[in-house]
Amino acid sequence: MNFQALSTFIKVAETGSVSVAARLHGLPKSSVSLKLKQLEEEVGAELFARRGRALELTDAGRVLLERGQHILSLCDDTAAAVASMQDDAAGVLRVGASGEFGTALNAQMLQAFRAAHPKIQLDLVFFAPSVFLDLSRQKVFDAVLAFDDTSGPGAEVLATLRYGLYASPRYLAGHGTPGSVADLARHKGVIYRDAEGVQPWRLSDGRDSAEILPPADIVTNDYWTTKYFAVAGAGLALLPAFFTELEVREGHLAPVLPEWQTEERRITLRVPDPRYVAPKTRAFLAFCKDYFQPGFDFAGPRYFVEALCFPDTSKGETE
Repeated sequence: MNFQALSTFIKVAETGSVSVAARLHGLPKSSVSLKLKQLEEEVGAELFARRGRALELTDAGRVLLERGQHILSLCDDTAAAVASMQDDAAGVLRVGASGEFGTALNAQMLQAFRAAHPKIQLDLVFFAPSVFLDLSRQKVFDAVLAFDDTSGPGAEVLATLRYGLYASPRYLAGHGTPGSVADLARHKGVIYRDAEGVQPWRLSDGRDSAEILPPADIVTNDYWTTKYFAVAGAGLALLPAFFTELEVREGHLAPVLPEWQTEERRITLRVPDPRYVAPKTRAFLAFCKDYFQPGFDFAGPRYFVEALCFPDTSKGETE
């Protein structure tokens, strides 16, 4: 059997679309269609039935998908097992990640992983958090990093975190520092919006709870943009400590009411089939667990938002 055609078939079956499979894996659509046709001729059966724009597996297609995934997994494991005889994990590791914090978390961790496992090549794809509601797509990857994704088998909690309020010293100097939760309603916010809509600040100090949605000139579904406008002095923002560590250290942001925080959120790592985990993926799982332990030494480049002083055209002077 043509393993390359089989691999192409599995990509299409797992995404439900020739176009999506081609785009996701950087392949020409014509090449994907040709491989499918060749495989159907080789096995002597139609593998897909078209329902409108969607592709559905035929009975023959479902049998081939189940056995084909196992065949390719064994091939991958065999190659990795040979490499492991040299005490090294090797091969292409396909990692999917929810993109809330992008480079601030995933790219930094993967850079550290590369230093520890130089024979592993990385294929990293970021998705919007809502994509992870379709768990079938995760079969495309060897591992998936996400926030608050613990449903189903194979998901492991790597770390928990809480969000707190941050603002630039410039904003606080001009608008005052809130002394209580009640003061927040008089301040502007930089508000995050997810697939369910605008997210109010749900905070607790361990005794009392509060939900605040302050007036905002800026609403965004991207945490980097949220942090950028907070550093720029647009208002208070609700962000996790790990994402603001450098800005706080450099004096670009300051904690506000630090005793008031959100409930814990989870960072999880999922494998598509916990019954079968290739050596390269086991190496990644072990590394991720170490990475989130206190005191992990990361020496690679890190991203942060820098605050610079520009002329204030409204006053005609430099601040």
